[in-house]
Amino acid sequence: LALVAHRCGAYRAASKRRPAPLISARKMRANLEESSSEEETGEESGDSSCDDISTEELPGRPSAMLVMTCVIGGYTLIGPLQHDLKEALQIPDAGAASEVFTQSVAFVQWGKTFMTLGQNVLLSCFPTVHRVYIAMAVMFCGTMIPPLFVYTLGSHWIGWVPLCYGMIGLALGVFECTYLSVISPLGPATKSWAIMGFPAAFAVVNILGQSLMALVNLPVKVIFWYIVLCQPLAIVVFRHLAPHDTKMDGKSYTQSSITGSLRDWRSWLVRMGPFLL
Repeated sequence: LALVAHRCGAYRAASKRRPAPLISARKMRANLEESSSEEETGEESGDSSCDDISTEELPGRPSAMLVMTCVIGGYTLIGPLQHDLKEALQIPDAGAASEVFTQSVAFVQWGKTFMTLGQNVLLSCFPTVHRVYIAMAVMFCGTMIPPLFVYTLGSHWIGWVPLCYGMIGLALGVFECTYLSVISPLGPATKSWAIMGFPAAFAVVNILGQSLMALVNLPVKVIFWYIVLCQPLAIVVFRHLAPHDTKMDGKSYTQSSITGSLRDWRSWLVRMGPFLL
């Protein structure tokens, strides 16, 4: 009887102690789940706060305006400089040569349209940062033609006109949209500086330059050479301005394709309506 009572007492004691480990295990699992969920929410909140600070609060970089002003300077060959080039080539205001000159100047718009739509196909193997460099190199070659071959070497070959304006148009078609895409990680303030470079380029050439020509008899070829020399300066400044992680591979910042934008027409067509009227 004593042995049976001893065993029954041991059984009761063991049965009373068994639930405790089960409860502690459940508590441990619950604690682990709570801690893991807290870590995940903490990481998510940290990521979102980083995203909020990432680009909106970045300071603007005025050097983006300098790059835009220098490259868009090539676009100013349409306007008063167009007439000066026509006189330097000794082309009359009427006749077949004048018509050829006018249609050749229109190559700027043809080139812009073609490369704006076709760069994602023709330059698909190049990252966006490299496309900007290609555009600036082509712009340098195009703007070099009038001051070198026409004003310095004295050539009157009309074939220089379509070559000059065609290359400028191709460069503009790539540069205008791709440059803004590349500097997007630098924040909206930097993009605002870059956009101001567009009217600044025309102001420097068509207002300041033409005023100096009228007031102090500045030779027009000086303005042409100014536009040419601005292109290497733009390349140097852009090299220091471009985001560092896009200089090698350009995978971090991708440019939207035309087909993707057309599929997403609801997000931009209505907003563009007032500007299209």
